[in-house]
Amino acid sequence: MKMKVNSTTLVKSSLFILLFSQFNWGQNNKEIKNLDALIHYAKEQNLTIKNNQLQSELATITKKTALGNILNPRIPSTAQVINNFDQQVSFLPGPIFGQPEGTYKAVTMGQQYVSTFSIQPQIDLINPGNIALLKSAIINVELVNQQNKLNEQNIYNQINTIYYNLLYLQKQVEIFEVNKKIAEQILTINQNKYKEGIVRKQEVNEAESNLIAIEDKLQQALITLKIQHESLRVFLNTQENFQLKEELKNVAQDLKLVESTSNLKTSISQLQYQNVQQEVKVAQWSQLPVLSLISSFNWQNQSNTTYLDKNSNWVNYNYIGLKLSWDVPTTIQKLSTVYSKKIQLEQAKNNAEQAAKENETVNKQLVLEYEKAIQQVIHFEKIYQLKKDTFEKNKNQFDEEILPLDKLLLSQNEFITSEINLASALANCGFSKYKILINNN
Repeated sequence: MKMKVNSTTLVKSSLFILLFSQFNWGQNNKEIKNLDALIHYAKEQNLTIKNNQLQSELATITKKTALGNILNPRIPSTAQVINNFDQQVSFLPGPIFGQPEGTYKAVTMGQQYVSTFSIQPQIDLINPGNIALLKSAIINVELVNQQNKLNEQNIYNQINTIYYNLLYLQKQVEIFEVNKKIAEQILTINQNKYKEGIVRKQEVNEAESNLIAIEDKLQQALITLKIQHESLRVFLNTQENFQLKEELKNVAQDLKLVESTSNLKTSISQLQYQNVQQEVKVAQWSQLPVLSLISSFNWQNQSNTTYLDKNSNWVNYNYIGLKLSWDVPTTIQKLSTVYSKKIQLEQAKNNAEQAAKENETVNKQLVLEYEKAIQQVIHFEKIYQLKKDTFEKNKNQFDEEILPLDKLLLSQNEFITSEINLASALANCGFSKYKILINNN
């Protein structure tokens, strides 16, 4: 990525102007030593990073739930009280009750009040579907963590962009402030010469136009810097103002190449493939029989007097055993689910292979971009020194009334452009280096 080269930059002096004149006096300035410090601050403030942490917690809960479902313990319990207010009547032979032959006696059978309490503990001894779900949940935890790491890298790269844009803008403002003073001196000299009748009014106009152009660029840089600071505050979800302590020239102190070794996207694609692999197993194993340990413990009170009759004895009946349950996979939906997952598995395999190739290419590109940025810094530094030397010599010749104004102004603008180009190259170099470091982590 290339940093934007436009008239929007700032330096420490202008940063103070911006922070104290355009921001509220009641707000505190937070000093940021370097990009590492800003990234550390972002970890505590950025809402996306906080949401990522919550997402990891949810994945962990899902894994723990899957672990508990291996045995799938459950204890169905019931309590019921029944009033058999209209019971069945049976007719029994009368002789049983001492009545004449051929007669029948109406007898009400059973108890009117029945109270029953039941507890039926059950666990799964072998549940293939839930066993497969546990492995799937374990893979998902790792996948979520890796995806969160990728999301954080994207956030840090956005901070990387903003940070070096701010340093670049600060340097731009410094350049324009210095050259504004030079332009003011040139204008004053020409105004004095005009009063003495040495130069024409056109030369005064040109000197004044040059000053106005530099002032405009300075103001545009200050406004753009304010916008960048506002963007950073919104991005970090804070009301604090930031004062960057690092200077852009520090980038040139270490121009060694850094290798890009990131394999995060490859790892994510492989985990996605493993996840779909496990989903195929879940779909297949869920169709296998489940062996469960079942039991039942019951307490019953029967009476013709009242509920829970104290004078009636409780009757207990219990059992324990094994149950083999199997939902025979005859439905179209179950069969199509397995087939669909196998197709998704093939897609995931292709995606993993493609991601591995792209990851290797991206690593090479990052190194090449950084190497290109280093070379640009070296070349622009040489151009800057040459333009600086030319301008200083032209300024001396102008002061000695040897060089005309138009050539001096042209030389100054070329000098400004060379210094801004160098600042842009330094910002791009720092950005490219940190992009590799962020991706490697």
